[in-house]
Amino acid sequence: MGFYYFLAVRFLQGFAFAANFPVIGSFCAKWSYFKQNGLFVSSLVAYVQLSPAITMPASGALCSAFKWPSIFYAHGAVSLVLFVTYALFYRNSPQKHPFVGNVELKKISIGKIATVDKRALKKVPYSAILKTPAIWAVWIAAIGNFTCVNMMFLFSPIYLSKVLGFPVHSTGITAAVPPFLQFLSKLICGAISDRLKCIPEGIKFRIFNSIAFIGSAIFLAILAFMDVSHKDYNMIVLGCAAAMLGATTGGFFKAGPVLSKQYSHFVTGNISLGITITMLIVPFFVNALTKNNTQEEWKWVFLITGAVMVVTNIIFCIFVKGEPCEWTSDNFHRASSVADFESNNVRNAANTISTVSANLEDVPEKL
Repeated sequence: MGFYYFLAVRFLQGFAFAANFPVIGSFCAKWSYFKQNGLFVSSLVAYVQLSPAITMPASGALCSAFKWPSIFYAHGAVSLVLFVTYALFYRNSPQKHPFVGNVELKKISIGKIATVDKRALKKVPYSAILKTPAIWAVWIAAIGNFTCVNMMFLFSPIYLSKVLGFPVHSTGITAAVPPFLQFLSKLICGAISDRLKCIPEGIKFRIFNSIAFIGSAIFLAILAFMDVSHKDYNMIVLGCAAAMLGATTGGFFKAGPVLSKQYSHFVTGNISLGITITMLIVPFFVNALTKNNTQEEWKWVFLITGAVMVVTNIIFCIFVKGEPCEWTSDNFHRASSVADFESNNVRNAANTISTVSANLEDVPEKL
């Protein structure tokens, strides 16, 4: 149909994708059992790795057998089936779901904020959130994470085929290995984070995030100085760098919902900005550095990506904390409700006084 129709469809896909992380945040805030935050987060965000692990080899097979259009038809059909399934079974809250029993509902409700004032709960304290350093630490860590994720998953097929010399027909399967390893490590690290009861949450956030970021940066640094003569070893190191990032489910991914609780839809939703920002920036710096696709050029891509991860991890470890922020508490909302009530009373009183004064001024004229 032409380039501009294709561009319009891509814009629509971008709008649809932007809703993913706010939905994840809202789901965690309403549905997660407080002892299983890590498992919930890891299961939900793992789609970022699971989807390319499935689509890359599937697309390669479809393209070889039925040409390019078959890729879009197949993915469109699968997306429709998944959407219908989601629409049939999803509910906004566990109280409304027919398959949630009383015992399960009581477990889910533990640790949730009490209903003080529905209008107050719906009012997101944007100012208080944006003034919280721990929240900014989560968002900055997201930028570091997705710098590496986008570099690997957008450009690993090019690195594998142009630099390492893997055959083009096998690049799809080979490129699916790193995201699949990261998918598995996300699930494992999320479950481990929930089971570590002897370590405070704040320290767990720092440990898991450091394992992910520093570990991945180390493997990228090793890959930067490896020779291409043993391409299988290069592939293993690249897979290890991707797998290490799975520990983020016990780091900044888990910290977002824990810190923001009922406002997780806003805080976790803005993690998607990390995807968007890095998706715009990473292609520019990768293409600028790899004009000839040599190992020497890719060395700087790996080193710069590793440096970004180290810096963002340091910022995260300094400012993150392990308990929910004060603006998630009942007291904050009571104080906010009282302040709004008093403000409205003062405003109404002022309006009443001005009305009475105006009426008194009109009295002599009428007399």
